[in-house]
Amino acid sequence: MFDNLKQNIPVIQIFIGYAIYIALIVLSSLPIAILWIIFNIYLWLICSIALQTYNIISFIYILCSAGIAIAISLFFIQGVEQLPFPQGALMFHSENIMKSCLLFFICTVPLIMIAFNKKNDLEPLSVKQQKPKTLSQDDLWEEATTEDLQSGRYESL
Repeated sequence: MFDNLKQNIPVIQIFIGYAIYIALIVLSSLPIAILWIIFNIYLWLICSIALQTYNIISFIYILCSAGIAIAISLFFIQGVEQLPFPQGALMFHSENIMKSCLLFFICTVPLIMIAFNKKNDLEPLSVKQQKPKTLSQDDLWEEATTEDLQSGRYESL
């Protein structure tokens, strides 16, 4: 049971960290929330290395998901502004929208590359390089078993 908990501690830590990140954005400010998410990633890294559950792919996923969360937060906090008059009007700040889109792009490229490599790794290399096999005369025949020999229902070459 302890081994199962040991494997899940870093995952639980990341989920709790993201929940606190959302709470910090709502209750405080974006810079404090970004500092928290950086601290949380370092804490996860130390914890997973200490528990010997570190995996580079998981680390890339965590970094990319944190970047995506920051990009979405940046878009809604600094890229879009609600104006008091006329009622319901929105003002878009192109510079901050561009920053959030650039961060989103940078953080999704590694995820796309990992997904593309996993898709290509599903087929073994030998299957990719082999030509379609044609059936030869030897492939059409099979060895006679002792039962076939005793029954007399076989053809000899």
